[in-house]
Amino acid sequence: MQSAFTYKGILFGALLSLCCGAGAVYGMLLVRGSWWGLNASAPGAILLFFILTCFVNTVLAFIRRPLALGPGDLVLIYAMMLMALTLPTQNFLVHIIPTICVPFYSASPENDWRSTLHPYIPDWIAPQNYEAIKNLYEGLPKGQSIPWDAWYIPLGAWCALFVALSLMMICLAVILHRQWSQAEHLAYPMAQLPQAMLDPGSDPQARLAPFFKNPLVWIGFALPLVFFSFGGLNHYFPSVPAFNQFLPNWWWFQDEVRVIVFFSFAWIGFFYLVSLEIIFSIWFFYLFTKIEEGAFSLLGIASTEKLSRYEAFQSADLVHQGVGAFIVFAVFGLWMARRHLRAVVRKAWNPTDPLDDSQEILSYRACLVGLVASLLFVSSWLWLSGVPLVIIPVFLAIVLIYYIVITRVVAAGGIPTTRPPIVPPFFIISGLGASILGDRGLVAMGFAMGWAAEMRLFPMIACANSLKLAEKLPGPKRRLFWGMILAILCGLAGSIYVLMELAYTHGGINLIRHFINDGAQWNRLAPLIDRPPSGPDMRGWVFTGIGGLIEGFLMWANHRFFWWPLHPLGFVIAAGFITGQIWFSAFIAWLLKAVILQYGGPGFFAKLKPFFLGMILGEATVGGLWLLVDALTGHYGNRITAM
Repeated sequence: MQSAFTYKGILFGALLSLCCGAGAVYGMLLVRGSWWGLNASAPGAILLFFILTCFVNTVLAFIRRPLALGPGDLVLIYAMMLMALTLPTQNFLVHIIPTICVPFYSASPENDWRSTLHPYIPDWIAPQNYEAIKNLYEGLPKGQSIPWDAWYIPLGAWCALFVALSLMMICLAVILHRQWSQAEHLAYPMAQLPQAMLDPGSDPQARLAPFFKNPLVWIGFALPLVFFSFGGLNHYFPSVPAFNQFLPNWWWFQDEVRVIVFFSFAWIGFFYLVSLEIIFSIWFFYLFTKIEEGAFSLLGIASTEKLSRYEAFQSADLVHQGVGAFIVFAVFGLWMARRHLRAVVRKAWNPTDPLDDSQEILSYRACLVGLVASLLFVSSWLWLSGVPLVIIPVFLAIVLIYYIVITRVVAAGGIPTTRPPIVPPFFIISGLGASILGDRGLVAMGFAMGWAAEMRLFPMIACANSLKLAEKLPGPKRRLFWGMILAILCGLAGSIYVLMELAYTHGGINLIRHFINDGAQWNRLAPLIDRPPSGPDMRGWVFTGIGGLIEGFLMWANHRFFWWPLHPLGFVIAAGFITGQIWFSAFIAWLLKAVILQYGGPGFFAKLKPFFLGMILGEATVGGLWLLVDALTGHYGNRITAM
């Protein structure tokens, strides 16, 4: 059978992937507008896919039917755009460049980084030309060009790591896809909007999907469009009132505990597509952990442990509790998938095994080979960077747990943005002690922060949602894998070029504040070097155990009692600082959905679904619209939505 993915789709996808990589960096660094691809909601991909399906492809179909892109090519293009958006922003590239440059640019007699950090930095991991780094931050002198020679080796090393990590995550997503989609029937809320834009309905020859003809879609679309446009206009005309997504914070326990109150139309739309049990648990457990934090503070028993800046706004006890929940959630999930995983291994070992993997984007044998090869490459990269051999398996284990758990909570719960409770480098420092790393290992952990910290949107999330979209397409799907790899390369090429052009033209210190702040981990790590040996934080392990026990009980109860109201997914992300930005949207969605189901029933709930999908589309569109307006007019810093 012929593949649904053609070379025309790959060409379109490559061009749009290049645009995604370049546009995401340009919008974040210079325009400083609404984000294109920082979060799992990926508004940049949604907006471009909307333009492609509603306008471009419709016009092509009117001109001549064969010119239009088929469903397979549209899925391929969306998957490629989604994959391209995983690398340019703070999740990887925009974080990496400051991480490798700050130790040199910010070195001073006061911090003494020249003697504490520089001796342990490998030559290949960062530019060795100080002028190239200085000009990256301060701009090139007149008449000079970008010193690409200084960047070839470090950028090549980091790009090789990105590609290996991406391959590892794609292989993991393929291995787990059938279990999550067909055995556990996860909802995949992030895939439902592009699926609606693709669905031809009862007429396969329709030029425009019925979704775009539904008035409820455009009513939902108009809500965020109008609401956020007030904020966009206020940036130009201060007399126009602006409405803020951030509502006044709640302060509890004698103003010791801050509860963030933030809402997003798009995030309400995503949560509408999730079960009541899950969205109730998201907001319930977030408030529960805030009460827990306040009680510890009032009793004077709160932890004084200092972790990285990513955990600065959370109680260290709750951070460790969240780690325990992550680990148990991952282990239990893999245990539930044990039969499928055994079948995958059998198929990889014996290609004549009856398990059919012809509809996957990679054979299971290729997946396991790719997974092992990429793990070996990443392990070697970490070892060469200075991570002790004994630490590498532990470090990669926690990284893999984070990738699997975050991808699963996005696929099951429509979580639009989240982060690990503690970044992997500080999991090692806190859990095993700084002394086991040594001075060289501590510096290597600082560089690992560049790619193992944000984890809001990464290739495994993009691949999991793309596999769900491609599920019903006929024919072999191997080209989708190569499209994803091409998208990664195009996204990297576009984003690297734009980042270097902007930084050397305007000066990195004049761009987004992350150009300085993303090197902040060095302020925390440098003092640990040449200090007396420090062992693991045992209190942290106690709370890791407590978190694991609570999560284990929740998973047992959820599978044991059909009436059990609390979903373990909510507790997994409860301790995260980013959960403070999503809990109120989950609460609103839970309230609306409960009322709709109570008084309107399942039929009315299904009828209103296009309205909520329209809200997602509207917020993605208004953010991109004002980003374009701001770029054309030169008015920067107009971030009207944090989708």
